[in-house]
Amino acid sequence: MSAKISAMKNMAKLAYKRLSSGFWQEEKLRRRNTLTILKSQGADTNIAKKLLVDHTKQQLAAATNPVEEAQYAQVKAVFESGNGENALAVLMDKNLMQTMDEGARQRYIFGLSNKLQAYRERYEKEQQFNCQTMSMSV
Repeated sequence: MSAKISAMKNMAKLAYKRLSSGFWQEEKLRRRNTLTILKSQGADTNIAKKLLVDHTKQQLAAATNPVEEAQYAQVKAVFESGNGENALAVLMDKNLMQTMDEGARQRYIFGLSNKLQAYRERYEKEQQFNCQTMSMSV
């Protein structure tokens, strides 16, 4: 129970830090500017709004779980290098796998596959967002 309380306290500290640092004001301004530019270019702002919200959610998740964010950065680098088929190997802890029995190994790989799928979806959303915002700067 104390671990849950400690985790909640940590989340509250991070939320307070975002409030006091002006994160939300900057985020609101960034969204408004992005949408204004996209609208002036005739882009679909409904899609852009959803992508901006997803991006903000991802920023918040990254702040609360830096280990998972580090894993995503590794997988993203693999995707960007064009070796997406090797992404699962990047996530695997080969030493840990050697200590597991066959059933545990299969569950571990299945869990990593689910995580990889979520990372792939996130990467594709980021690429879509980047394509839309890159056209803004031209």
